[in-house]
Amino acid sequence: MRDIFDQDKSLSLGVVRQAGQVFSLLLAAAALLALLRGLGRVFSGHILGGLAETLGAFVVLGFLFLVVRLLTELLAAHHRLNDRLAILGDDLRVRREAPKGE
Repeated sequence: MRDIFDQDKSLSLGVVRQAGQVFSLLLAAAALLALLRGLGRVFSGHILGGLAETLGAFVVLGFLFLVVRLLTELLAAHHRLNDRLAILGDDLRVRREAPKGE
């Protein structure tokens, strides 16, 4: 994965993980707002509607959290594999000479 501002530079693994954590915090804030909205509906007399809305919001936000978490882990694994392949490619490109005694 490439950096947004410099396309020749690849993103570091820490940046990828930090982006996942920021998105997780945004999902947690959305879950808190959904809980407060659901509680507001419950206390205003719409008990089933409030509970259904809260449960639905938690299901959707939980699904988004799991998908983003799995994609972040896949991207991190891809990043590590790319680093290993680059090292292996550099090692294979180095020309080796046979010992002169044999």
